[in-house]
Amino acid sequence: QEIASKNQMELALKIQKGEVEQIQIGEETIELNSENLLITMQGKEGFAFAGEGEIGVVLDTTISQELKEEGQLREILSKIQNMRKDSGFEVLDRINLYVAGNEMLEEVIKKFASQIQRDTLANNIFYNEERANYTDTTINGEKLQLDVEVIK
Repeated sequence: QEIASKNQMELALKIQKGEVEQIQIGEETIELNSENLLITMQGKEGFAFAGEGEIGVVLDTTISQELKEEGQLREILSKIQNMRKDSGFEVLDRINLYVAGNEMLEEVIKKFASQIQRDTLANNIFYNEERANYTDTTINGEKLQLDVEVIK
């Protein structure tokens, strides 16, 4: 209880510098030093910490729904662009994009449809159409079927 009542950062820095901290337990005075006190940093869940001495940085590592969707969008765009390249499309070819197999990712695609169309030169995005050439992909652990075709 006596140790817990102290400023933990000040105590840790003092001990790391090789200094001694004294605490009083009843009638007895106990000296705390690096030999009898173990100092460790324990991160709080959802945060990352890095530091040295008295300077440190704490980052919130919680991924919001918005950040998650932005990450999924980047992955989807990358997959579509790779499909265009692998299919031998010309840089300025306009395409139709076909999406199926994952309702949650389809909602992300609908939300960012205008950006996807702009970045991939897709005139249309079709959902759950019967296609023989779907490519099975994985977007951040979620399965999704994609197909692209050049508009003639």
